[in-house]
Amino acid sequence: MMETTDVVVVGGGVIGLSIAYNLLKKNPNLKVTVLEKEMFVGTGSTAACTGGIRHQFSTRTNVELTLVSLPYFARFEEEMEYPIYFRQDGYLFVTARESQLESFQRDAALQNQLGAPTRILSPEEIAHEFPYLETSDLLGGSYCPADGYADPYGVVQGYMLQAKKLGARVLTEEPVTAIHVKNGRVSGVTTPRREICAQIVINAAGPYASEVAALAGAHIPVRPYRRQVFVAAPITQLDGPIPLTVDMDSGFYLHRELNGYLLLGGTDKDLAPGYSTAVDWRGFDRVAEAAVARIPVLEEVKVTKAYAGLRSLTPDFQAIFGETGEVRGLYCANGFTGHGFMHSPAIGLLMAELVLEGQTSTLDTGPLSPRRFLEDKRLVEANIF
Repeated sequence: MMETTDVVVVGGGVIGLSIAYNLLKKNPNLKVTVLEKEMFVGTGSTAACTGGIRHQFSTRTNVELTLVSLPYFARFEEEMEYPIYFRQDGYLFVTARESQLESFQRDAALQNQLGAPTRILSPEEIAHEFPYLETSDLLGGSYCPADGYADPYGVVQGYMLQAKKLGARVLTEEPVTAIHVKNGRVSGVTTPRREICAQIVINAAGPYASEVAALAGAHIPVRPYRRQVFVAAPITQLDGPIPLTVDMDSGFYLHRELNGYLLLGGTDKDLAPGYSTAVDWRGFDRVAEAAVARIPVLEEVKVTKAYAGLRSLTPDFQAIFGETGEVRGLYCANGFTGHGFMHSPAIGLLMAELVLEGQTSTLDTGPLSPRRFLEDKRLVEANIF
């Protein structure tokens, strides 16, 4: 028996659920069906993300996406009735390279122009404000106190519960095996359990986005890359809030959880693409070396476990957002390069505008268009680690 819905959202992570919620918030009469291939929602890339939220990007669009998203995180618990432990401890980027410092300065000027309170710090200021860092070789840093954190699990649950209250169907263990196209337009999807007729299909499949697009005969250049995180027990030297700290020269980052546990990662941007989420402990030595070099007290930490997730990268490290040029009715919200969580409120809002009004009004998403790769209109996001 053929089922009918207005919109199918492929992917039950934070992006897909934000889109479903925002569609129904904007049009409560809409029929929205979310299809998630796993047993539970939010168990893919969303489950492995560290929950960071930052303004410090090199492209206008990414800064604007954060500026739109941040107020939603701030009032999320009130609006969505689910705790997300939102806090603003900041992000701190440091460098010992002149070229990187110049990039910090250019990017901070853009961020300030758009309204983000980013500051460029001297080595002396870094040493004074963040004494846990080794600063003898540093040339400077970029710090934004408005950057912060929210709990990914809570955000996913909040979106799911509110989307369901508004009438969304959220179906798990329902991988999409076919997307049907008639006369150049989406007409429905197939899963192992059902066929669904729909004129709009939104691809929010995270690292599997290219495979989902291919089901409709469309191509989007999204590739999955493993990112590993090593978890260390709390230490008294890093007791209390600290910014998420990134050494842009090595790619190493440190994030302190609410419970004091420390997340250590980065340095793995050069891995080959693939779908494996098995932890490769051979990568720990490189993380440990970079960690101790920049934050000497980390030599005393005890790593208790590790996990890995997939992040979706595009050739220019920017998201792919909008209707594909190849198949009408097929929309993409993919390739966020690890920033999907922090931009999920804005992406949900913008997708609702695009689908229901034919264009986005909150901000210009033209730089994220799937067509940019055909038209060679790419602008590379440089602040990736």
